Amino acid sequence: MAETVKVEGLDELRIRLHALADELGPKANGPLLTALRRMGTVIQKDAQSRVAVKTGTLRDNIITARLPKRARKNGEEGVQVTVRANAKKYKDNARNRRLGRVGGDYKAYGPLFYARFLEFGTSHQPATPFLTPAFEANKAMLPEMFRSALSKSIDEAVKKIAKRKGL
Repeated sequence: MAETVKVEGLDELRIRLHALADELGPKANGPLLTALRRMGTVIQKDAQSRVAVKTGTLRDNIITARLPKRARKNGEEGVQVTVRANAKKYKDNARNRRLGRVGGDYKAYGPLFYARFLEFGTSHQPATPFLTPAFEANKAMLPEMFRSALSKSIDEAVKKIAKRKGL
């Protein structure tokens, strides 16, 4: 079950932040995404501390990721705290093309498939959630955390642009 925190009425600010991100360059994260990632990281760390640890694979694969393009509309931005489904993909190089591995997974972590069963439970196993309580514990401080993280990331972006322009 996905929980969402939505801030409305900030269209002008969003437009200016995207303009600032464009000025930083195509590879740089904008201040908005940076602030969202900082908030996601707090929830991620909390979830990692709450999950039951056998081998540590599940704990190490709780990640903060940018929402995919298909989930973002009208210039919206977002991050999600989730469990990584697979590890890394094989790169597109001559050796991997020859062996037919391009696009395949290095390792499909079996235990990560079962993370949903821990979070929500099954007919035979009661739920032992870790993501939901992490969000619930931190959601009261998210607006203030967003404000301070956004302010800090805007300051960093402005300093970076000023340094680049020699001001």
